[in-house]
Amino acid sequence: LASVLDFPACASSAQSLLSALTMELIYLEDNWVVVKIRIAAALAGVKFTERAVTNEELKAECPSATEVILRLPRRAGKPLDVRGSIAILRCLAKMSPASRLLGDSAFQEAQVDQWLEYVWHEVELLCFLMKMHANGDAEAHTARIQLAQADLQKALAKLDQHLAGSMFLATPFLTLADVALATVLLDMVAKEELSVAVTSWISPEAMPHLRRYLQVMAAHPAVVAQMPHGQTIFAAESAVEELPDPSEIAGKPPSRAGNTAADAPCVTAFSAVAVPPGRFKRDRTRVKELFAMGDAAVGMQATIKGWARTLRMAAKNKLCFIELNDGSCTSGIQVVSTKGETTGFDSLKTSGGTGASLSVSGKVVASPKEGQRVEFQALAVTVLGAVLSPDVYPMSKKSHSLEFLREQAHLRPRTRIYSALARVRHAMAYATHKFFNDHGFLYVHTPLITSADCEGAGEQFTVTTLLPEHGTVKDIPCDAAGNIDYTKDFFSRRSSLTVSGQLNVETHCCALGDVYTFGPTFRAEDSHTSRHLAEFWMIEPEVAFTDLAGDIDLAEDYLKYCVRYALEHCAEDLEFFETSPLGEPGLRSRLENVVAAPFHRMTYTEAVELLQAHVAAGKKAFEEYPDWGIDLGSEHERYLAEVVYQKPVVLTDYPKGIKAFYMRLNDDNETVAAADVLVPKIGEVIGGSQREERVDVLEARCLESGFPLEAGWGYLELRKY
Repeated sequence: LASVLDFPACASSAQSLLSALTMELIYLEDNWVVVKIRIAAALAGVKFTERAVTNEELKAECPSATEVILRLPRRAGKPLDVRGSIAILRCLAKMSPASRLLGDSAFQEAQVDQWLEYVWHEVELLCFLMKMHANGDAEAHTARIQLAQADLQKALAKLDQHLAGSMFLATPFLTLADVALATVLLDMVAKEELSVAVTSWISPEAMPHLRRYLQVMAAHPAVVAQMPHGQTIFAAESAVEELPDPSEIAGKPPSRAGNTAADAPCVTAFSAVAVPPGRFKRDRTRVKELFAMGDAAVGMQATIKGWARTLRMAAKNKLCFIELNDGSCTSGIQVVSTKGETTGFDSLKTSGGTGASLSVSGKVVASPKEGQRVEFQALAVTVLGAVLSPDVYPMSKKSHSLEFLREQAHLRPRTRIYSALARVRHAMAYATHKFFNDHGFLYVHTPLITSADCEGAGEQFTVTTLLPEHGTVKDIPCDAAGNIDYTKDFFSRRSSLTVSGQLNVETHCCALGDVYTFGPTFRAEDSHTSRHLAEFWMIEPEVAFTDLAGDIDLAEDYLKYCVRYALEHCAEDLEFFETSPLGEPGLRSRLENVVAAPFHRMTYTEAVELLQAHVAAGKKAFEEYPDWGIDLGSEHERYLAEVVYQKPVVLTDYPKGIKAFYMRLNDDNETVAAADVLVPKIGEVIGGSQREERVDVLEARCLESGFPLEAGWGYLELRKY
């Protein structure tokens, strides 16, 4: 069953795979248990047929079943039965990870499971008991009903208390736990014999937060489609109310880094208009999805398209073995084509082999090849694009050095290392946006062309229209002193590519609160080491109403989130980075070490004193002695992170002479509230600071640093107004 539950991440492709496996929901009674399964299926985009049976028929179908079964037929072998409502809900969610019904991480999935168990034991079972006795001889079971009502009322009160500081039960968005709770309570409210008691408990006065929650859930299109009465019951009430600060509800201090999405919910009613299904649909199955289905895919008819990594003829040209990769994962799937059985077999001989673009239709079969559970038996092959000159094709199947690949920039994405890099980079960009969005940050686009030098170093790429396309230096306009006259330029002043979006995004922070920018930045430093890039993408959050400690908390949380996301969602690519000839042994262990424990925090002064002590004791000799006041180099940073503490380290309170003018001056007048995050094997990965909010101190720091006040007038006005 594990192979069935491990479905691919693309919901639309999962649906195309499942279309060949018509699922069936078999149940005894069409009650809220079946309804919540229907709602979950709608949210996951999964379809099944339904069949109501008697108890005897259900036992004949599956002796161990009690009420409901989700049957997954296979083309080969006996059908697979998923028994029980919670197992079925999880199965549906696993078929569509993009639906986020089980959350976005292992931790969130555990939270969803906990709430599913709570709803089942503390709410649904009691509702079953009340409903059963209400339909029978209620007078004979008065004591039991009263006991069940008291227990249920207590459980609902706990839910109301929890929802005071959260929009949904387990995560900042709707999950299976919400489907389970909303379905059973809306069903109870609809029952005439039970609605009076339940609605009186969930009144605006007694349980306002649980009532608000049900109002929102009742308006969700998937719920409306199955339980339209819920929207009618709450039609006269607003689904939006002003919530108290969750820190007050829970009796805990607010987070230094600002309230997270889980701490401070943003309550928005769902639109009652259902979004129509999308039109886009692949006419192929991705290799990643076939591998994800594993044994469950055996016997499935499909079409795959991709590029041949290898192509070799065997058995006197009667067999052709192809490793086909479509970029969806690191591994390629083995395709077996047979002369006389595969239409288009002869075209493979003239395809050019490695690099050829192919469309293959056939079926999935169990693979005898070690390390690969399935392979593809080709019934028809079409060469979409042949390699016209295979003898000179640069991307042959042998390994290539990075230096060689730099000369083949247009073809290097076809290599394993660059395709893996693209997938991990995509995952990290998605994780970045998701992290900040879930924490209530707004994404701000800052200009790429600017007249400001944020870092004050002057190492910028100039953007100008003054250089004539076919002219000479004499054609560049100059003033009387012989300097370039930028008043004649496009922007009437000297402009450059940005080195940072910080100054611009700070203006938004002073109006919108917590914001961030994530985009390309450019540095014209005259350095050609691997630690200096002319162009790179930088994440720059700005947090209102916090201090340096809150800034460090945010940095640590963000870094751990991204590393954890990579470990969970890029496992195959990380394994390749670790085991390939160009890889780094122990990579995954090093990443796991990042998330395993809190980062060590110490001041710059403490770090310098420790380094000096190690030098004095003969433990380490540095190329540059760690005097107080120097900008610590990579050798110092890595020694602290790799040797001394063997985990990420955060250094704080740097000397003001080596940091920017906008960092808040500490009370000692010698250091500033700055922090750098250092990690093993790299050194600094994050730099941040608390901004100077005192306008007089900021002006003095500008003059002290050589930054002209007239150039920073707008930045200074953020402190004046």
